[in-house]
Amino acid sequence: MKSSRISKRIIGITGAFGSGKTTAANYFLKKGYTVIALSEPLEKEAIKRKLPITRKVLQDIGNEWREKYGSGILAIKALASVKSSNKIVIDGLRNLGEIEVLRKKDGILLAIVADRVIRYERLRKLKRREKLTRSLFTSLDLRDLGVDEKITGLQTALCIALADVYIDSNSDISDFERKLDAFLAKHG
Repeated sequence: MKSSRISKRIIGITGAFGSGKTTAANYFLKKGYTVIALSEPLEKEAIKRKLPITRKVLQDIGNEWREKYGSGILAIKALASVKSSNKIVIDGLRNLGEIEVLRKKDGILLAIVADRVIRYERLRKLKRREKLTRSLFTSLDLRDLGVDEKITGLQTALCIALADVYIDSNSDISDFERKLDAFLAKHG
């Protein structure tokens, strides 16, 4: 007898900032997925604390929450916020605790990768957060990847290493979307 329970398809996206995670998440949104960005509750907390919404501030709050509530807290909050969707994307996994939460839900981890120079150029053009200089980008990037971070800190390089699937986003958007189409055909 078949179970009438509908299984959930959960895709977790990891990658260094500027790699194309949000572009991928927006692509999945157009394909009917519910998308949750792990930065959303951090941005709300920054506003509540009357802090500027910069990468450093968001990194600091995320590290503080993982220290206080456990390394998987952001993924737990993200999944708890979804009430009725069977197709979910979690954008911005950056800690092994978050990967563990994804794995417990039988999710698939997708790493979006791009060269550092390309990422810097993409981010430099955005008006989303702080104005990036090469020096600030390098500092934030190293922290995001996990250099000198505690176990409750940022560990994006380790998350990328544990991915089930890798998609490079060094090319144009149409090439990237073709790769995402192929990913969904196989894993969606």
